[in-house]
Amino acid sequence: MSELMAAWRAKKTEEAIALHDRLRNAVLAKKVHIYTDQRMLDFQGSPVHNGWDHLMPLMVMMVLALVILLATGVAFGIVAMTIGALAHLLGIKHFIAWRIRTRTTAYMLESAHHWHQIWQLGGIAIYMPANNEPPCLAPRGDWRKFAQRNLSDDPAEAAAAAEEEVPEGGEVLPP
Repeated sequence: MSELMAAWRAKKTEEAIALHDRLRNAVLAKKVHIYTDQRMLDFQGSPVHNGWDHLMPLMVMMVLALVILLATGVAFGIVAMTIGALAHLLGIKHFIAWRIRTRTTAYMLESAHHWHQIWQLGGIAIYMPANNEPPCLAPRGDWRKFAQRNLSDDPAEAAAAAEEEVPEGGEVLPP
């Protein structure tokens, strides 16, 4: 029985790797977009978290303001510090969101294991802009079925995957 389970797991792993390759190619071809939620992914212990993203911009702005203060005088230094603090306050969340998005996308495209690891954390949505289908949201959505439906080379396989998800009543329920 364990040999049977091992063979089944190996087959499922191979399928996941093949589907990940399809998704990676579609993301690189910009057929599929990955959206991230910074609040769900930016925590200590997350594989895409980097504490320096929060600290480095403020340090750079304050050192620059200190240099301006020492070079030009107190009045210009205070103005530079105020502008730096306001820029940090208003712009840091956009900067961190951009960094998380790029780091998450690169991490997810590395391997099927990384894709699954980030998917289980949540805060990810994959979307096909050329399709009317709603986005597939992590962790409740099934990215494998999304890839089978939308990125399949075989139309019969895509139709079978689409029929699996639609119950008898015709409503689409989340997996």
